Amino acid sequence: PAVSSAAQAAASDAATGTVLVTGSSRGIGLEFARQYAAAGWTVIATARKPTESANLRELARRHPNVRLEALDVVDGVSVSALRDRLRGVAIDVLINNAGDTDQFRGQSLGSLDHDRFDYLMRLNAQGPLRVTEALLPNLEAGTQKKIVAISSLAGSLGARGGGMPGGYWYKASKAALNMVVRTAPFDFPNVTWLALSPGWVQTDMGGSAAPLTVIDSVAQMRATLQTASGIEKR
Repeated sequence: PAVSSAAQAAASDAATGTVLVTGSSRGIGLEFARQYAAAGWTVIATARKPTESANLRELARRHPNVRLEALDVVDGVSVSALRDRLRGVAIDVLINNAGDTDQFRGQSLGSLDHDRFDYLMRLNAQGPLRVTEALLPNLEAGTQKKIVAISSLAGSLGARGGGMPGGYWYKASKAALNMVVRTAPFDFPNVTWLALSPGWVQTDMGGSAAPLTVIDSVAQMRATLQTASGIEKR
């Protein structure tokens, strides 16, 4: 797809390094991988079944700096296997993007599906922390040392969950993710931690009515990442 002027600016201004993106087979994760690859970064693009993604295969074909890796962020064995495969590989930026709304099924008061709570908490909150913990040696070996959690306005207490009704499990999982980002720097102060909200984006989850293209959303987040240091939440 065509790259907007905002994306081109972000790509041209950014220093290069190695970035690992979770959930990169589609949507925001795929666009992160595309933009970083175009900017000359070494990209480790992960997905549960990356070789089954035509988009990722094409990206790797076009860019020899793209490495595809299998990763299921809720599976401890899968995370450990990735850690072992990447032993000794320095990572500058980790983008914890893998996540889901579960299509907001069973998340309305009066018809809550309590069995779905664990799924979203494990995926959206525990998953990023599990991956980050496994790859801390890689990040400490990197130069930029930045860890990003793709969050949501829905998880913001100050914004009252984006002012939307329902969505209890998704909102709770993203609020928990935000607290992870706030807490982790006490243990690892030499790493820059960010929770970024991509906005309402035209993806499979966001729908076609969303005002932001995925290209511009990712370009804006990359621009924020480029200048970030310390603990930030956007």
